[in-house]
Amino acid sequence: METQDDVARANIGVKEVSLSVGSAVALTALGVIAAFASIIIVDPLVGIIGTEWNLLGELLQGYIVQPGFGLVAACYIWWHDDYNPLDRIQTPSVEGIAWIGFIPIGYEMAVRAVTPVLPMLGLSHSTHGGTAKWRVFLDHPEIIVPGLVIMFAVMAPMEEILYRGVIHDTLEPAIGAPGRVLIGGLLFGGIHLFLSGGFVSILFTSILGVLAAGAYERTKNLTVPIMAHAGYWLIFLPI
Repeated sequence: METQDDVARANIGVKEVSLSVGSAVALTALGVIAAFASIIIVDPLVGIIGTEWNLLGELLQGYIVQPGFGLVAACYIWWHDDYNPLDRIQTPSVEGIAWIGFIPIGYEMAVRAVTPVLPMLGLSHSTHGGTAKWRVFLDHPEIIVPGLVIMFAVMAPMEEILYRGVIHDTLEPAIGAPGRVLIGGLLFGGIHLFLSGGFVSILFTSILGVLAAGAYERTKNLTVPIMAHAGYWLIFLPI
């Protein structure tokens, strides 16, 4: 059954679609530029923190690009004062909770399924070395509260408000739901060409981007990709 939005999009021309996609690409590019600026500014500050509390410094070292993402999102929200994706940070529904659990596990399963195929294509993927964050937290309880706050309340929101909130919603007026999920996921993967480097990094992060975008599209709740993204960091990534 067609909705009013579907009928409205059927009348949208190439110009409107190009403008919508172009805006999303431009915001993604600004995110990359801001991320590099964030590295220059934040990295020395993290180094100072690390001299006082080494474990906290090591944790923060993995999140020196997110403040740049947050700055771009904040500037966009301020510039468009009639738009606020923060309104979509809500208590998740049962479906949202299911997505929060599925995304990190589904993404990790996808990575493990694809990794053995990569050598056949002349590609490789290095696994993350080190101890998973959740295990480090158990071994060092003093880092639990600041660590969880950093990941779940600061860094993941900065990233998701830009890529799932601002950029995804920028596509909404002219692009249907499947297109928003695909384009948003690919743009999220594309930034890792500059931040991580290599085709494999783009491939894997695009998978994560599509999963997160799909969950956001289904629930219209930014809490879902925020919690899922931070949950992946906690469960599967090392300090």
